[in-house]
Amino acid sequence: MSKRLIAAALIALLPLAGCGFQPVYGTRAGGVTAGMALANVQIDPIPDRNGQVLRNNLIDRFYTDGRPADARYRLAVALSAAEEQLGIQKDATATRARLRLQANYELIDNHSGQVVYRTFSRSVISFNLLDSQFAVLASRQGAYDRGLTELADDIRTRLSLYFVRDAS
Repeated sequence: MSKRLIAAALIALLPLAGCGFQPVYGTRAGGVTAGMALANVQIDPIPDRNGQVLRNNLIDRFYTDGRPADARYRLAVALSAAEEQLGIQKDATATRARLRLQANYELIDNHSGQVVYRTFSRSVISFNLLDSQFAVLASRQGAYDRGLTELADDIRTRLSLYFVRDAS
């Protein structure tokens, strides 16, 4: 009975062989992976402390064997943040806040100077506004850290998909 189930599963998976499915992090026909392409991207400095944190997160995700000496691409990122207060009480104090982070970025070909990919990533994080000033600072910083981590993950995923689908 188990041999029949295995055979049925294999037969059911046969149509997927011709659909063009390729894993993002697998080796392509030319032997290049998305990870290899990401390792060939120079990340420009991003202003302010949050920009530095985002850049460090990107560096951790892009480079496994050190930074490239002569990168083919350059990543330019513009980061913006906005906070809005939620959960307003009768005395007009807020108990909750929402942080919106947005990273607009461009992938630039260093050989031609042309922008080859342009998009944005967004992260929305909520955090508590407590009575203690220190607790509010810690909660706000934790929200920024979570949001910047989400942005770095999204940027890595989008650029990996670009390299797998569109880059030649």
